[in-house]
Amino acid sequence: MKLSFSKYQGNGNDFIIIDGINNSLTGINHEKIQTLCDRRKGIGADGFIIIKSNLDSDFEMVYYNSDGKIGSFCGNGARCAYDFSIKSGISRNISKFKAYDGFHTASFKGEKISISINKVNNFKKIGLNYFVNTGSPHLVKFDQDLEKLKIEDEFIKSQSIKLFKDDGVNVNFVSKKNNNTFLARTFERGVNAETLSCGTGAVAIAISAKLRYNFQDKWVNVVTKGGDLSVTFKKDNEMFNDIFLVGDAKHVFDGKFSL
Repeated sequence: MKLSFSKYQGNGNDFIIIDGINNSLTGINHEKIQTLCDRRKGIGADGFIIIKSNLDSDFEMVYYNSDGKIGSFCGNGARCAYDFSIKSGISRNISKFKAYDGFHTASFKGEKISISINKVNNFKKIGLNYFVNTGSPHLVKFDQDLEKLKIEDEFIKSQSIKLFKDDGVNVNFVSKKNNNTFLARTFERGVNAETLSCGTGAVAIAISAKLRYNFQDKWVNVVTKGGDLSVTFKKDNEMFNDIFLVGDAKHVFDGKFSL
């Protein structure tokens, strides 16, 4: 039996997406997903997304990291899942979908896609760094020399912090370009590698930048190896809400794999 898939990339973060509404998923398991995401033995991807039906929204996005394990919310993957759902006739131009951390909305903003991010009130300062949970846990480290950074070594060091020993944490290394534009590199848990971009990481960077620099703007640009992401938000006391992540979602190719 063969199952159709679409390969997508959002800001350089790439995903295998399958329609789990109109297809049987027999044979999709931890090992199969890990193999499919392998860049030498499979199709190759940072993550694997299954689109499922949901009674309270247009669809549900079930996201797996490339290690084959269920992942937390993925911002770049969500934009790709939304574009896939539109092209597959699953959802409308303005869509509501369910993800790991609850419900989100998505819509086109010009040629890019805007997705809502659930309110953020889980953040703290750890030394000179910031921990922010934006649907996925992120550590944000400012004033980094991104060219000389030994990113994997620094990622491993961060996992030894007591707060992150059980579940791990994504780590974002940031350099300030100007008042509200930041350059970033991200090393992701689950993928166990540096990715070209991270959507929830960009949101964590935007919130951390507001906490650190307290600028007046309500939007932040995050420049990654994969391209640019924009984040808008409102801050009310110790709560960030009305958060939106804006970026691209590109269909790369379609194919079939054997079950």
